[in-house]
Amino acid sequence: MSNIGKEIKDFFCNGFAGRRYDLTGSIIEAEGHDWIVIRTDEGEPIFMNLKGWDKEKYVNDWTTFNYDEEI
Repeated sequence: MSNIGKEIKDFFCNGFAGRRYDLTGSIIEAEGHDWIVIRTDEGEPIFMNLKGWDKEKYVNDWTTFNYDEEI
């Protein structure tokens, strides 16, 4: 399943993008077997290495994140 074009709704993404807390609104623009590249609202590309992790689970969590449900 392709995740390209999906919008990130989680602001932190479990730390896979370092200590960034501004990832909400980023768009997935490339992906491989165990990695994705997102582009922030400011136009910055960010590579996220998910080797050894369940990429589809995390991407699904990040693109369907609802802050109100997490409280």
